[in-house]
Amino acid sequence: MRPKMYLLPTVFLLSLLTSCKNSDESSTGGDKPIEIQPVDSSTVCISGQEAGPYQRFYRPQQGFVGDPMPYYNASDKKFYLFYLYENANRHPIYSTRTSDFGTFEGYTEILSSGDVGSQDEWIGTGSFIKKGSLYYCFYTGHNSVFNPAEKVMLATSTDLMNWTKQPAMALQAAAGYDRNNFRDPHVYWDESKNAYVMLVTTRKDGKGVLARYQSTDLSNWFIIEPLVATAGNPDKYGIETDAELLECPDLFKMGNRWYLTFSRINRDENRKTFYRIADAPDGPWKICRDAEGHHETFDGLYLYAGKTTSDGTVRYLSGWCSTGQTVNNNNELPWAGNLISHQLVQGATGRLYSKIPEALNSKFNQEVPFKKLKNVGVVSESDKTYRLTAQSDGRSYAQFNRNTSSVKMTMTIDASQSSQFGFSFGACDDPNEVYSIAFDLTSSNRWSLPALFMNKEARNGGTGKTELNFTPLTVPTNRIFNVKIIIEKSVCVVYVNDHVAFTNRIYKMDQNPWTIYVDQGSITVNGLKVEKAS
Repeated sequence: MRPKMYLLPTVFLLSLLTSCKNSDESSTGGDKPIEIQPVDSSTVCISGQEAGPYQRFYRPQQGFVGDPMPYYNASDKKFYLFYLYENANRHPIYSTRTSDFGTFEGYTEILSSGDVGSQDEWIGTGSFIKKGSLYYCFYTGHNSVFNPAEKVMLATSTDLMNWTKQPAMALQAAAGYDRNNFRDPHVYWDESKNAYVMLVTTRKDGKGVLARYQSTDLSNWFIIEPLVATAGNPDKYGIETDAELLECPDLFKMGNRWYLTFSRINRDENRKTFYRIADAPDGPWKICRDAEGHHETFDGLYLYAGKTTSDGTVRYLSGWCSTGQTVNNNNELPWAGNLISHQLVQGATGRLYSKIPEALNSKFNQEVPFKKLKNVGVVSESDKTYRLTAQSDGRSYAQFNRNTSSVKMTMTIDASQSSQFGFSFGACDDPNEVYSIAFDLTSSNRWSLPALFMNKEARNGGTGKTELNFTPLTVPTNRIFNVKIIIEKSVCVVYVNDHVAFTNRIYKMDQNPWTIYVDQGSITVNGLKVEKAS
């Protein structure tokens, strides 16, 4: 939850001039055919403003998505993506819906922020649950003038769209807990207790904790032992993390394991959504460790406030991708942006992997022509198979034509003879600044592990490289990578081997040429396809 946000990112100002109706044609997607122009072989740089709707990475045409609160409604078999609506307002809760995470419909305010001077003058993150025929929305009421500044509040509904606030419910922090950081309630059914449990983000004794409350009726709540952030090996009720606050928590069972997700608020380079694993909902909550090492996150810096929902068969994680490319003076990315959702897959050891939702993948099913515009260095081509070998003094790359609309690029990369390669975007007539998605299969980088990086490069493959984002990379024994890249305007999500997701914001990517490159050794690229949604 972000209590206050007064300024909108200036890069979007032109795109906000169009009006936004409650039916929000801009956000529904509608699956209308996308017109992609014939191959454009020009290489002059385009620096265009974003305009019009997002089809796949949902964003209302005016404003942005903050902290998603996903909920699956069995009655109509739809996923409701509730979210804090950011538009220089006080974050009312809005909703969009989807049946498959490939297309979204609706744009509706379901819970308004309170009057000036009320406890919920600002609304913060919460969660949704159903009991009998009634839906419950537990949310954060925030007013920085008050002490306590934050309380857990309640609204109820019979149809998920029309909500009534229940002011009698205003739960504040118990003695010993941080009265002004008491937010992001998450309510779930705990089968081991035969009761509902509520997690609340707060602090106690100088540590990030999740206060816990128990109820049998969702009305009367009794405090129980908290889950406490601990260093090293945690005892019962411990969470293995150094998080100062565990924002936007989520707790669920998948197979025979329990999972806890949270977003680590620390203002450093690991300000991401994390998960922990346990054998029981009380913990202890540990980092998932197996023969492939440890695993803690679902994505990089550009997916924050991720929470999950499931229809009983498939589970999805939804967070937001910031509008910004670089961190601000608070060492954090600007708050709110586009909705990003990954499908979660459980491995044999309990490890969770992020992959592209099946429906999103299948939306892009109509091939469009593409063209290699030029080679730099050692590049050969045979029947759309490309072999690239790094030059003795640096990068070799193949440059391809610009994509003028949303596309999926699919390919297989054989990196059995390389440890450093990737893609660059913004490779125009004078590629003195590009943004690269770099595969580093070594452990010689500053994170000491194989990883995907997003870098700003002063020259294409030259000096002046600035790291903007990273996520750990699982390297298969054969070093073959099946890659899918979804591009929509300035949002770029890379999926690798149905194991890794990497979300980025790259403004120079939109409508400019791109490259496949190698910085060390040789790679072979097979099966390159560019597809649009039919």
